[in-house]
Amino acid sequence: MKTDTQIHNELTNQSNLLHALSEDESVALKKTLLSMFKEFLSICERYQLSYMLGGGSCLGAVRHQGFIPWDDDLDLMMPRQDYEMFIKLCNNGVLGDKYCIEYPRKDQDCVTPYLKIFKKGTLNVELINENTPFQKGVFLDIFPIDNVPANLFSRCLHGVISDSLRFISTCVLYVQYPSKAYHEFMKLSSHSYCRYKIRVFAGRCFAIVPHRLWLYWFDKFNASVKHSGFMTIPTGRNHYAGEIQEKGVFFPTHSALFEGIVVSIPNDSNHYLKSLYGDYMIIPPIEKRERHLVYQFSCNCPDE
Repeated sequence: MKTDTQIHNELTNQSNLLHALSEDESVALKKTLLSMFKEFLSICERYQLSYMLGGGSCLGAVRHQGFIPWDDDLDLMMPRQDYEMFIKLCNNGVLGDKYCIEYPRKDQDCVTPYLKIFKKGTLNVELINENTPFQKGVFLDIFPIDNVPANLFSRCLHGVISDSLRFISTCVLYVQYPSKAYHEFMKLSSHSYCRYKIRVFAGRCFAIVPHRLWLYWFDKFNASVKHSGFMTIPTGRNHYAGEIQEKGVFFPTHSALFEGIVVSIPNDSNHYLKSLYGDYMIIPPIEKRERHLVYQFSCNCPDE
């Protein structure tokens, strides 16, 4: 079965709803992301928090020593303990007035089941976020790395529950915050529209419980495993089981260069990237390159 990312990629070339970043906008976006990343690094160094580049950002560091040329975001990962400490520091004002954060919590909703840091004064609206009351600025994504049950049966059961909670939260999001733009986007193919309608139906069934609580339960459930020799990123592109790795694949972290900055990447980045992308050193053709569903965009370069 195709993932959401694969389906979205297939539809992007058929849609005129998406905003294609100009060269100037792409430069401004990447400068802003780097500026935000440097401040994130400063906090991690000051408070001795562990992090690493993940997903396409890790691939960019290994293959391009920086951003993938057509990429437009920056993905970070933190072990759960450091992730929660970072959130606590943010809530205590460590980021200052230039930024705000969103993450799953019991009393406040957000779009994604992981932490996002937003730069105030910027605009970066994705289709799914078009009709929500949430932040819509340029952002950093920060994914928690969680422990996995050591017992195989418990691990499989945990994965099924985790993926189910994530699926339900997405379905309820579609119902609680319906996006006309995303609806029109998914209508571009009969397969994607059928899949979307099934999710809307499921969302109506589960919407008796608000979206924020589904996200909160998903997050707390995955944080519940405290010690294990295996770890996963439950919010990752390949879902719970597809992201499981031995702890040694992630830690201790390894150093690499990203846009001239010394950064941390997974210890065995080759194994990590192969599990996500296969032969990751091959440059994909234009039609298979990932593109995020940017609907509106506005960003000024940060002052150097």
